[in-house]
Amino acid sequence: MQRYGLKTELVDRLCNGPLEGVTDLEAAQALTRLVHTELENNGTGGGEKLKNEEMAEALRTLKFLLLRLKIDLKAPFDDFQSFRKYWIREGMGGGGGYAKRRSYLDGLFYPVREKLDEMEVTASSPTAYRGVDGEIKNIIFAPTGPTKPDIFLEDALSNIIKVANEDKCLVYNRPLTDAGLTWGDLMAWWTEKNGLEDASDYEVAQSLWLQLLESVPSSSPPARALFMTYCRRHISGGVVERNQPALLPEVYLHFDPLTKIQRGKLGKPRRLVRERMDFLLLLPGGVRIVIEVDGKHHYAREVPEASRNWKAAPDRYAEMVAEDRALRLKGYEVFRFGGKEIKENDASGLVGKFFDGLEARFGAKVAAT
Repeated sequence: MQRYGLKTELVDRLCNGPLEGVTDLEAAQALTRLVHTELENNGTGGGEKLKNEEMAEALRTLKFLLLRLKIDLKAPFDDFQSFRKYWIREGMGGGGGYAKRRSYLDGLFYPVREKLDEMEVTASSPTAYRGVDGEIKNIIFAPTGPTKPDIFLEDALSNIIKVANEDKCLVYNRPLTDAGLTWGDLMAWWTEKNGLEDASDYEVAQSLWLQLLESVPSSSPPARALFMTYCRRHISGGVVERNQPALLPEVYLHFDPLTKIQRGKLGKPRRLVRERMDFLLLLPGGVRIVIEVDGKHHYAREVPEASRNWKAAPDRYAEMVAEDRALRLKGYEVFRFGGKEIKENDASGLVGKFFDGLEARFGAKVAAT
C-alpha cells in the first residue's frame, strides 16, 4: 500500500528490522537525506513533497533506524506542524527566518550524516573488521541443570532445528539487526516469551538476568562475578541501557547429542573438544566476541580423580589453544580471563577496564556511558 507517494509499507517494515537486500546503514542514509530535504523545503517557503502524516512516519522510522545504529537524532518535533511550532517558539521566524531554520537543520542533521558517512567508509574499507560470515539462525544458550538440550532437525533440507526441552535452556531465533543483539532485543523477546507486557523495563531485566545467571555454574564464582558486573554497568537508577550489547552465558557453538560418558560406554571416539562458550557478545557488523573464564580444569587435572591434587595437563592446554585458533580463523575474537585474576582483584574495576578496551577496539558501545 502507498499513501501520498511514500512507500509506507517499506517504512513500516524498517521499524521492525532491516529490509531484504538493504542494510540499516543504507536505509538510514537515504531516509536522513529525505527528511532533511523535506524539512528544509517546508521551513523555507514550501516545495515539500510529503504530507504531514508522511513526515511523521518518516521521522519516526528514521529515529528507530538511527537508534539501531547507535546514533541519536535529537529532533524536538515529530512532523511538519510541530516543526513549525518549534521554530516559532525558538525565535526562528520573522526576518531572516529562512536562514535561521536552514542553519538549525544543518546543525541537527550534519552530525548524523557525517557519522553515517564514517560508518560507510569503515564498512567499505578493505582493512575493516567484518566479523564472522554467515547468518545466525538460532542461539541456544543458558542451559540449566545437567541435561543437554534435546536438539533435532525438523527440516533437514532447510536446516531447521528444534529444541524439544526448551524448559532446560533458552533458544533465541529472532533475526538480528545490524546492531547485533542488544539488551533491548533480548528483553523484548523475554517479555513476549513470559507474558511480561505489564512489567517495567527494570522488572523485565531483573527477571532475565536472574534466569541467565542461573546457567552460569555455581562452581565458577569468577564467571558469575563477571556476568553480574556487566549487567550492573548497564542499569542506573532503575533505567536499563537497552542499546547495550547483551552478554549471553553458556552459548552452544558446537553440539554433540551424546555426552562424553555415553560415547565412552558406546566405544565411540570423542568428536568435540568444546561445545559451549562461557559468554558471547554479538556486536554491530557481525563481530562476535567470545569471553572465557578459565578455571584449573582448563590447564590441569586432578590426579587421581576427585583428589584435589591438581597437576599440569599440557594436553588440555593444547586442546584449548587449538580451539581458540580455529575460532579466530573463522572471524571470532576470543578473550580469556583467569578465574584467579577476577577472584583476587576488584571484579568491577577489572571487568570495567576490559569492556572499555573493547569499545576502543571495535568502536561499539560496550561500556557504560
